[in-house]
Amino acid sequence: MNRSDQILHAAEQCMRQKGFHQTSIQNIASQADVSIGLIYKYYQNKEAIIEALVTRVVQRMIALLNADFEQIAHAGGITHSAQDIVPPEVENSIVLLMEISSEATRNERIRQIMHDAWQVLKNNFIQQEQTLNPALDANMIHTRLYVMSLVIDGMIIRRCMKQRDVPASFMPFFDAITHDVNQHHGA
Repeated sequence: MNRSDQILHAAEQCMRQKGFHQTSIQNIASQADVSIGLIYKYYQNKEAIIEALVTRVVQRMIALLNADFEQIAHAGGITHSAQDIVPPEVENSIVLLMEISSEATRNERIRQIMHDAWQVLKNNFIQQEQTLNPALDANMIHTRLYVMSLVIDGMIIRRCMKQRDVPASFMPFFDAITHDVNQHHGA
């Protein structure tokens, strides 16, 4: 692992443990076992670290999502648990992005970084969906993305932040919604 990766890995660990606001350059340096000066050799400030970290997390998510895109995008009818909708590694990445997003309400640069990250994820979904189903119109693709995003974000907030399991009784309801979205637009 090169120094830049070492720093980003440490930043990710710190943010997962302490949250965005409690993570300082000093915490990252300590976690990475490098000097603060070395961090500034690679990154101008905390925002630059966040930008590189978000880019890294988004690329990791895209690789994971694309590996099993069809099952994730069209989960209706096969879901037995919330984990069937989103792989745990993707969920962990979404939680980290949500943590960083909390700063976007106060920091214009973080807001732009997160907007760009979500745009990359959205464009990837659209591209994968068009490849899988070339006959779908843009409205159908956007509807699927919107429904999946709402459900996934809500489930993650409920499970990870509120420490509440998604009830098993929700899964048939989710399957029905997914089926209706797919059928409504002639998929």
